[in-house]
Amino acid sequence: MSGVFISYRRDDQPGFAGRLADALASTFGADNVFRDIEDIHPGEDFVVAIEKQLAAVDVMLVVIGPAWLTVSRNGIRRLDEPDDFVRREIEAGLRSGKAVLPVLVGGATMPAENDLPRSIAALARRQSFILSDVGWTSEVSRLVGVIKPLLPASSRPARRSRLLWGLAALAASVWLVVGLTGNWPGRSSEQAKQVSAELTQSISGRWVANVKYDWGAEHAERFDLRLDNGEVQGTASYLRVARSVEQGILKGEQISFVTRSQEVVGDGPGREVMHRYRATLKAGELHFVLESGGGFSTHPPVEFVARREAGG
Repeated sequence: MSGVFISYRRDDQPGFAGRLADALASTFGADNVFRDIEDIHPGEDFVVAIEKQLAAVDVMLVVIGPAWLTVSRNGIRRLDEPDDFVRREIEAGLRSGKAVLPVLVGGATMPAENDLPRSIAALARRQSFILSDVGWTSEVSRLVGVIKPLLPASSRPARRSRLLWGLAALAASVWLVVGLTGNWPGRSSEQAKQVSAELTQSISGRWVANVKYDWGAEHAERFDLRLDNGEVQGTASYLRVARSVEQGILKGEQISFVTRSQEVVGDGPGREVMHRYRATLKAGELHFVLESGGGFSTHPPVEFVARREAGG
């Protein structure tokens, strides 16, 4: 594998990390972008998996938000803990001699060398890149331009004619349908229809979950979901307000989708908040991870379990 490793702290702007991962995946391919919350499988050793990925990629992006430097636990700054995962990721990245690029989000500034543990102080001497909501598209494009030359040719997006892109898109569509319906060689169309129908029946419907948010609020949230040819549609409530599902996809027994809300402070203009949901179907329950980002506040990922609503 070659590609990009995204290091981020879950207590500091995780929504930006998810948004960046999606943007890079659309350029370099999902298989060339690694982010722990998605790519570490249940039961897999976290440290071993991270070090394995770091050894295989060519570029590390260190996402730094306003709280990245100061997040603490039991009165001790997380970065000062020798076994802190973010610190260990950066140490490994710097040791590897590969490109390590700090990415500043949420209005964060670059930490000074003397603000960092000695083992990662060299990070402060790396050129940083700023990503903001306002200039997101152009700034990500500039970052992609810096990353491209650092990757092997096989990982870079190749230039193709419109005809070739059209053929590739057609092939991708065919394989997507095959993958979602289970209609692989050797499996009958009736079996494929049965698999598709079972998945649709298992996930489609009304779900309810008791969600405790990081600021202490607790709400019963409802999810009215349906599957249509592998696309997840419907509504998902956030703070008990139903919001339209966007970018909903099914992959295996995992679904993902996005909703949006507005965060307002005082009398000033509001900011759009993007809520990214990922859920895995386990024993008839949907196990969710929710990441929110883009507003005035920073929020760590929230995990919860949704169960079918009676009669749903």
